[in-house]
Amino acid sequence: MKRFTFLKRFDTVLFIFMVLLIALGLATLYSLSLSFEHEGMSNFSRQLIFTGIGLVLFGVVSVTDFRFFRSVSYWIYIITILLLVAVLIFGVTFRGVKGWLSLGFFNFQPTELAKLAVILVLAHFWQEARRPIKITDVMVSFVIVLPSIYLILRQPDLGSAAMIIILWIAIFLLVDKNKKHIAGLLVILIIIASLSWMFVLEDYQKDRIFTYINPDLDPLGRGYQITQSIVAVGSGEIIGRGFGLGSQSQLHFLPAPDTDFIFAVLAEEFGLMGSLLLLGLFTLLIYRLIRISEVVYGNFSLVLVLGITLYIFLQMGINIGMNIGLIPVIGVPLPLVSYGGSSLLISMIAVALVESVVMHQPFTKT
Repeated sequence: MKRFTFLKRFDTVLFIFMVLLIALGLATLYSLSLSFEHEGMSNFSRQLIFTGIGLVLFGVVSVTDFRFFRSVSYWIYIITILLLVAVLIFGVTFRGVKGWLSLGFFNFQPTELAKLAVILVLAHFWQEARRPIKITDVMVSFVIVLPSIYLILRQPDLGSAAMIIILWIAIFLLVDKNKKHIAGLLVILIIIASLSWMFVLEDYQKDRIFTYINPDLDPLGRGYQITQSIVAVGSGEIIGRGFGLGSQSQLHFLPAPDTDFIFAVLAEEFGLMGSLLLLGLFTLLIYRLIRISEVVYGNFSLVLVLGITLYIFLQMGINIGMNIGLIPVIGVPLPLVSYGGSSLLISMIAVALVESVVMHQPFTKT
């Protein structure tokens, strides 16, 4: 029985915060299911099944020593790259993005796996990098993530590609405090942004940025999503319109209410109080992750935990920012809350990796 003593270190608090966020997402999806006619299974029912699968995967990953994932991190990343290539050849197109592989029961989105795979491989890379860090190390780390960025842009999925770039920058800033490297990185990013605007971004992607600056330029076209989302959030007021009574979502004025704009649905039906509950749960989850990062041992564990913390925080911030008009609409889901098997399963596995670090560290009291 001594071999299972690590189970006593399981962070119940972290698990509870994760489950509460999933439950809030399920409640919102059930509300949406009341106004949609379904020939088959509803998104709420599918998400419920994904949650069950996710809990099984969560348990398996949690009890597996995180050092195993460190040893196979490059293989996980290589498999992810192969899946991204497969998507471009065999993928399913939805809303202009060829980003899903059909697996029968559900369509798997490798870009969600890519975000976690990048965190794993960068954690492994920076653990092995010599100190002090050289500019060549920074360049090699970018070369490692470049294939995933390129393949995701080919879909094209600008939001996921931007997430990986932001994760790479954030992790780089965590491990390298050299001011010259940081200044050089800023110059490179400015050059890349300028070249991307001229040669990479499609016209519709540029339109999203112009629409973000001024949605009123085309309120019934390019600005429709942002306009309807802001209306939904504002109409919720303090206590909301009530469960299943949000006019923007229930009458189908709000596009993608179960994925990109699920926060707007929640804000409309549960008001400011519901929004604060969601933000409070995310804040507690992120705070718990930060507390865990303060007691982990080794560069790999530290970068992994902080990388996952950034992954959850950035996706939350970008998604909510999209919903209230602070950030252009780039198709980033709200982790643990938005509908989607790929997003939910990868988010749960990410939290499970943190649990694995907690349970298999020599000292994890937080």
